[in-house]
Amino acid sequence: MIFSRFRLNSKQILELDSPTLAYIYYRDRRFNILTGFPELYSIDQFCKNLEKIKLDTNFDSPRVYHFYYEFGFIAQGFSHLIDNEMPLVIEIEYRRQKKIKTPKSPLDRIDLKSLERPTWSEYKESFHLIQEHLRAGNCYQLNLTYPFDFYTEENFHPKDLSDYFFSQKNLGAYAHTTYLGQEMILSNSPECLFQYKKNEIFTMPIKGTKKYQGKNWKKIWNELINDPKESGELIMITDLLKNDLNRLEKPRAEVIKLKAPLIAPGLIHQYSLIALKLESSLNLLKVMESLFPGGSITGAPKKKVMELTSSIERYQRRLYCGSTLLCRGKLKAASINIRTAQIDLDSRVWRYGAGGGITLLSKAPQEFQEMELKVESFLALFK
Repeated sequence: MIFSRFRLNSKQILELDSPTLAYIYYRDRRFNILTGFPELYSIDQFCKNLEKIKLDTNFDSPRVYHFYYEFGFIAQGFSHLIDNEMPLVIEIEYRRQKKIKTPKSPLDRIDLKSLERPTWSEYKESFHLIQEHLRAGNCYQLNLTYPFDFYTEENFHPKDLSDYFFSQKNLGAYAHTTYLGQEMILSNSPECLFQYKKNEIFTMPIKGTKKYQGKNWKKIWNELINDPKESGELIMITDLLKNDLNRLEKPRAEVIKLKAPLIAPGLIHQYSLIALKLESSLNLLKVMESLFPGGSITGAPKKKVMELTSSIERYQRRLYCGSTLLCRGKLKAASINIRTAQIDLDSRVWRYGAGGGITLLSKAPQEFQEMELKVESFLALFK
């Protein structure tokens, strides 16, 4: 059984099932999920196929791509950082699609117990190393992230997990799940890498977070937009994403929104919306090479911080900070997979990633606390 679900709105979900193809791509091979056999097939061949798909291509059968963060090393020209065992992309094409109502769940809650998480001492060590790079002028902002591992004592059916997830309120605009047999992807992403519609492409970076309680968020919002560190982060990444869009065609991307509020459970964020009107039909490979990974989860300048992060973090981000692309009809919509868990249903282990952008104005205790708040916001969905 393989399926994917995507949030359409507060009352509807798109459900995809009956796959006609399903692959996991590595550097020099791909694994056929439907047959269970590996095949010789390089990631370069996959990229050539991606190059054949235009933004205005009409998909009669919906297709889902899960891009691992590490695919960004291919997209940004760092293939030497890839080893043969790193998964890079999941591709699934589905035969059936239908819209369903938001499900009711038989589960009251899901108890996630902490298994492993970063310590304050290791976070502080990495934070100070980043500060050295910032002072040396090697970068202007670097996103530092960590994995958080949890487990459940119960075994859950994947449909029950998906029903519970989509029955919750305050889900992100790009919330989705995919089940691949043993592994499940569960993402409550509110963030857009890109969306294409009628010869226009959009991106929506999120930067800046504050905790709030109750319904009165406007006081906290004023604190957020007037915080020099948080405002500086958003402006810096907005400029980076505007430049990324301008690489696609003539440099005329426009900032439609700057410092707009985005509400999540217990948190408020600020975001920007940037758009570029296209004169030609671009292919998906060029879009991914220009935009992926999202600047909000790398930092600036993008290529330099990706090199630095690969040595500082000492673990693979995998699907966290990657992107999920839905191609359906003329729609092409890609999320940035923050608020995302990879679940091994056999071992009952959930891996969730969290982090934040570090600048010269950052303070280690506040950044560590913000990372913990993002974890708590995700866990609140299951209580």
